[in-house]
Amino acid sequence: MQKFDVLVVGAGPGGSATARKCVDGGLKTLLIDKHKLPRRKACSGIISNVSQNYVFENFGPIPEKAFSRPNISRGMGFYFPTVGMVYTDVDCYNLYVWRDKFDHFLAKSSGAVLRDRTRFLHLEHDGAEVVAHLKRNEKITKVRARYLIGADGGNSRVIRTFAPDVYQGLPWAYACQKYFEGKIDADDRYLHWFLTRNMGPFPWMNLKDDQIIIGLALVKGHNFQSRFQLFVDFLKKNLGLQIKRELAMEACPSNTMTPLNRFFPGRGNVLMVGDAMGLMHQGGEGISCALASGGYAGEAVIQAVHKGVDALTLYKQLVKPEMVTALDQFNPLRMKASSASSMAKQPGMLHGLSLADKAKAIRDTADFLRNEFEVQGMGDTVLKNMLHRLVFRRYRIPAAD
Repeated sequence: MQKFDVLVVGAGPGGSATARKCVDGGLKTLLIDKHKLPRRKACSGIISNVSQNYVFENFGPIPEKAFSRPNISRGMGFYFPTVGMVYTDVDCYNLYVWRDKFDHFLAKSSGAVLRDRTRFLHLEHDGAEVVAHLKRNEKITKVRARYLIGADGGNSRVIRTFAPDVYQGLPWAYACQKYFEGKIDADDRYLHWFLTRNMGPFPWMNLKDDQIIIGLALVKGHNFQSRFQLFVDFLKKNLGLQIKRELAMEACPSNTMTPLNRFFPGRGNVLMVGDAMGLMHQGGEGISCALASGGYAGEAVIQAVHKGVDALTLYKQLVKPEMVTALDQFNPLRMKASSASSMAKQPGMLHGLSLADKAKAIRDTADFLRNEFEVQGMGDTVLKNMLHRLVFRRYRIPAAD
């Protein structure tokens, strides 16, 4: 049985950030992923300013082959039914990458022992260590480690096998995007979000390498195909969409832990990072908090190994600001304050509209939020968090307090 200081499950940004930190701290680290790398990921591939800084400082420059065309996103376009498209620029442009190439670069640059096509099955505790059962090429092996880091996405197998109570009663969502060859009257420098009815909380469209990417995020139980066709028809009517052929499709499940304030940083010597612990920003941006939380988990493990501190206690302290930022993203009073760039000076989203159009856009937004955000308990939790933050100047976060 091979032995490592740290086993990291999941070779996305969060897992790679953990592995990089642990390797730098002199820990023998194994990084595994169930897919053959590089692997695709349902994601716009927009790398925020704060993520760019983290990657450059810890992994080096992103290789040219990872970029799409255009390689810079200028911001977002918001479509309001009564106003039309409103573009919001950011003052520090975001990078556009292909997630398969970007994630593979991070994993290879982590310095850890990297094994793809290796599926985590379950773990057992043996004293102060864990023994993980892994499967590769139909062969089951065991790996012993002092710490296990779960970075295996919003539907974490680590959680399902190790702490299934975390998911009890949790509503689920999923995201799916399709790639098309064709034409559409839209600016390829922006990610477009359509605040329209009957197509779920996040109907989006963007363009990369002349491919039209159309996606939906839906609460589990809704029929994807019917809503997707409704969205396609909408784009044909309003943006002149013309489809020649479908090129590819990507999909992934997603938990609703952030808006419900149900973060799970870990238990014992098992730490969770990224969306596996419930970190996700409004609109589905999760790379920045995955990188940050992964780095914090690595730092906590290093301090535990070298100085004898409790890794989970330290990790909760380090990662709590990321939980706060994630909650800010679902707090109407705090969204602007939680910008990805602390130096951001971009104007408000509706700054260019007349007073009458601003009123229309606000009414459209309220109608959209009231009818499309259907996660059970989300509205009450967001309101409770918002009021607690307003009155006590902080959130009550059960996972960290």
